[in-house]
Amino acid sequence: MDFSKHIIKNKTPLKLALAKLNDLAADAVLFVVDEEEKLVGSLTDGDIRRGVLQGLTLDDIADKFSQPKPRYLRQGNHSIEDVIFFRENHIQIVPVLNADGRIADIVNLRSLKSYLPIDAVIMAGGRGERLIPLTDSVPKPLLKIGGHAIIEHNLKRLAAFGINKFWISLGYLGEQVEDYFNTVEKPDLDIQFIWEEKPLGTIGAVSKIKAFHHDYVLITNSDLLTNIDYEHFFLYFLEHEADVAIVSIPYQVSVPY
Repeated sequence: MDFSKHIIKNKTPLKLALAKLNDLAADAVLFVVDEEEKLVGSLTDGDIRRGVLQGLTLDDIADKFSQPKPRYLRQGNHSIEDVIFFRENHIQIVPVLNADGRIADIVNLRSLKSYLPIDAVIMAGGRGERLIPLTDSVPKPLLKIGGHAIIEHNLKRLAAFGINKFWISLGYLGEQVEDYFNTVEKPDLDIQFIWEEKPLGTIGAVSKIKAFHHDYVLITNSDLLTNIDYEHFFLYFLEHEADVAIVSIPYQVSVPY
């Protein structure tokens, strides 16, 4: 998301602010920043109407109409409860501030299902032996379903819940996976690759990650197709004060005797 379209400097003429609000259409919220790029206010069509009723005019600056102390999320340190509060109260455009009070991102809860404070590690280094000969020349994560690589389905599902920090572990034919993500459109996603020169075992590649962006990490295989509600899963994890939570499904096996 190009969040610069939601930002105006203080002392911006109201007519310019109105033009930006008009361009934003259904997402018409502006955030006012000062000379140091720090958040100082928010502005909507409703704020302008209220200002006019109080005697302000179109020749005034936007600051006079804006609301001080807008609500926000803190980068790397927000709670899922805050996100749910915003969504349930129909606050759909939310700024994310860094430690200096500057806008680092803007979350659009009209298009996202959530905004989870999670890093995702996707394990994509396996040989895919059960799918030979399909994986003789193509790594399993790049096999296509519905015209898109399996791993792309995974990323889109995770990104829909506001997860945007990704680590992908690579091994067998990993160059193809890396090349794929250098060409495919991946707006607003921070993707880093971890190379396993030799197999490190299940989630062994995680040991090569020196620092995560968040306190919580989700680890998943690259070949899973799922419609899991990641917010529900994360809330379950938090409510049970768990160290680890694992998603599984019932699986029945018929014993022939």
